[in-house]
Amino acid sequence: MKNRLKYILVVLLTIPILSCQEDFLERTPTDAISSADALASEENMQLVLNGIHRGLYSQSQTVFPGGNTARANNHYWVPMGDNLTGDLIHSANANNLSWRSVMQWNEHTQETSLTSSLLWYHRYNIILHANLLINEIEGGALTETARLRNILGQAYTYRAYAYLSLVQHYAKGYLIGNPASDPGVPLLFSSESPFTSEPRSTVQEIYDQIESDLDAAITAFQDSEAPSVGGAAAKAQLSINAAYGLLARCALSKGDWQTAADAAVAARDGFPLLSEDEWKSGFNTNTLSEVIWGSNVIATETTFFRSYFYLASNTFNGSQIRN
Repeated sequence: MKNRLKYILVVLLTIPILSCQEDFLERTPTDAISSADALASEENMQLVLNGIHRGLYSQSQTVFPGGNTARANNHYWVPMGDNLTGDLIHSANANNLSWRSVMQWNEHTQETSLTSSLLWYHRYNIILHANLLINEIEGGALTETARLRNILGQAYTYRAYAYLSLVQHYAKGYLIGNPASDPGVPLLFSSESPFTSEPRSTVQEIYDQIESDLDAAITAFQDSEAPSVGGAAAKAQLSINAAYGLLARCALSKGDWQTAADAAVAARDGFPLLSEDEWKSGFNTNTLSEVIWGSNVIATETTFFRSYFYLASNTFNGSQIRN
């Protein structure tokens, strides 16, 4: 009798072990998702877009092999542009995230510097994810809806934004060179591996692609439905106004003044100018009426001590402020 009970007990203990083995071996990772799943629905595609939004101000030393948080994303690149144009003056080489070296024409002229490589990587990372969305939607994988048109419009706008940034940083200016022959940057449209580069297209070809993408974005945004979010989160989403704003910037770079003026008027539609009190409010939110597009910086996911606003704040007791 005892032997029989032992046998039954062994069998009962073995059944659960055997029954759970298959599930255990087929578990999906909790920190990754396949591209097929990521693009399987409108909701998932919106999450891909949200990842691009978040990447604009992320602080991640894993953004590039050998990279660091100082040059993660736009919290470095946007103020760097202000430094290069002479809009900011630094009296000390303290907490300025190496912008002084850039202003002295050293840092960004070195092929192997992080300043040169990380901006390239980040913008092409945006292009890759935009291509994923564009190719999937244009391929007819999902039934067209107003929400899907909005996602498509944002993807086209992001690709145009990335290429405009790349051609302005890695090629001769449109008005100071020969755009028909000057080398620009590679045009990449693939969303499937292996991911290989292409030869550098001309500056003219890059600007043509930017304008084509913005035209496609504006068309897609028409009769589209924006995500059902409000406040700061809504301003983080790209819109037809943002597409017109980028078109105006593109036209300015080319010296196409009339297109720039017309696009700027369209971009400002529905965004009234700030009052005097609003100008003095501190510029600490993207919900201000003049803001067409601005990152929604989540309080628990900021860039912390690498934020430009942290270093430039009058409440920061650092040498860059004291001097």
